[in-house]
Amino acid sequence: MRITFVLVLAVAIVAAVAVVVRRGHDASNTTKGTVTLVGDSLNVGIEPYLADALPGWRVDAHDEVGRATREGVDELRGRRASLAPVVVVSLGTNDAAGSEDEFRALVDEAIRIVGPNRCLVWATLVRGREEREGFDRVLRDASEAHANVRLVEWASLVSDDPSLLGGDGVHGTPDGYARRAEETARAIRDC
Repeated sequence: MRITFVLVLAVAIVAAVAVVVRRGHDASNTTKGTVTLVGDSLNVGIEPYLADALPGWRVDAHDEVGRATREGVDELRGRRASLAPVVVVSLGTNDAAGSEDEFRALVDEAIRIVGPNRCLVWATLVRGREEREGFDRVLRDASEAHANVRLVEWASLVSDDPSLLGGDGVHGTPDGYARRAEETARAIRDC
């Protein structure tokens, strides 16, 4: 009887250890990556959807409503040492029309800050229901010139389905933000 009890206890202990080891193994595999968000209200809008679109990822968000590109690049510069391997930027929507040259210089600076060993994901722009073609040309040029730059084609999504854009012509509807988050997650995973 005593040997049976010791044997059952030993089996129970081995089983418990196996469960703990297995859980520890699973926990280490649940974090698939980390992403830093630096942007404006459009990034704020995707935050709740992005967590669902990237299960197992840690999202470190530093977004601010009304942020212009210069302010966002300052934020990137201040966080340079702590940026995740993937950086998602949503900037340019709040910049003045006709400031494409300044935007180009700031995009170039953002690319330098992020560096060649991180991936930079940037969404194309829509303001007043219109694509910001000059700004988007800057982003497409950057994507073509740098292998670590990925674009989220927000302007194309909205062009294909205008119902994704809210009444103000700038912000997404809930479905729009969900789609933008899905496309952002796809670009992140592509990194």
